[in-house]
Amino acid sequence: MGGFVIVRALDGIVKLLLVSMILFWVLVVLPPGNPAQRFAGKTPTEESIAAVEKQYCFDKGMVGAYGCFLKMTVKGDFKSPSQGNTNIIPAALQAVPVTFGLAILAAIMWLAAGVTAGAIGAKRAGSRLDRVLMIGSLVGISFPTAWLSLLLLKWFTADVALFPPGGYLGPAEGGLFAWGHHMILPAATLAIVNAGIYTRMTRTTVRQKLREEYVRTAEAKGLPPRRVFGMHVMRTAMIPIVVMFGMDFAGLLGGAIFTESIFGLPGLGGFVMTAMQTTDFSMLFVGGLIAATFVIVANTVVDLVQAMLDPKLRAA
Repeated sequence: MGGFVIVRALDGIVKLLLVSMILFWVLVVLPPGNPAQRFAGKTPTEESIAAVEKQYCFDKGMVGAYGCFLKMTVKGDFKSPSQGNTNIIPAALQAVPVTFGLAILAAIMWLAAGVTAGAIGAKRAGSRLDRVLMIGSLVGISFPTAWLSLLLLKWFTADVALFPPGGYLGPAEGGLFAWGHHMILPAATLAIVNAGIYTRMTRTTVRQKLREEYVRTAEAKGLPPRRVFGMHVMRTAMIPIVVMFGMDFAGLLGGAIFTESIFGLPGLGGFVMTAMQTTDFSMLFVGGLIAATFVIVANTVVDLVQAMLDPKLRAA
């Protein structure tokens, strides 16, 4: 397992370098015109353009500029002319815990609801409860995230003042309860949509596993039905769910842009939204690298969990 982790770590570094190359090509090489003028802000002067050319090594060619971008990123000193020539990496790193906390809370909610509802629907396939769960999951999937965010805000902050209308209060500032009070609505927005997807996928996967020969063999040996369902059916049924969860969780960590913006959360999504509003290419580069790092790490963790769940993968 140790060798697998090392190989996956090296593979992740290579992928991250490839992502950095793609981001550099999209933000610097591909657009026409002088890249220093774009990175200098909306109203650049000749002096500011010249300073950006030297700061980002554009005067040394594209290869030299790419090396300069990597060096600034690794050193953690990536100054943005659009933000008063301040280092934007600390601001990006401060946004990460906000997005991570939102993703964790949303993931707990949609996994608990989706997997439980899907397993119940599979065990009672064709029943009235199963039909209600499937209709509910379809309704949840159909909600646009941005519209659902506004709807929950109206219901639970304007009509019934149960939650604050936005903003963020970290656990260190107001305690865990105050943090959850601010995060529950945005997390619920993300969880409602994803719970419907996981309900339908869990139901389909569990129904397939219930028909497998090893399940019938375990039942024929006289094992208790609850143990057969928990140890044999659900354990193998969770493998594709874990794979999908890893990608969905990484996508959330990459930035739930609309949800964070609507609820006023200073997360990575808000960081990227600010970059797009101010056309700050430096922030887009840094934000893109952080999002890619989340995806790569999540994929590695998913592979490890798969190996723990599936003996065949451990043997391979």
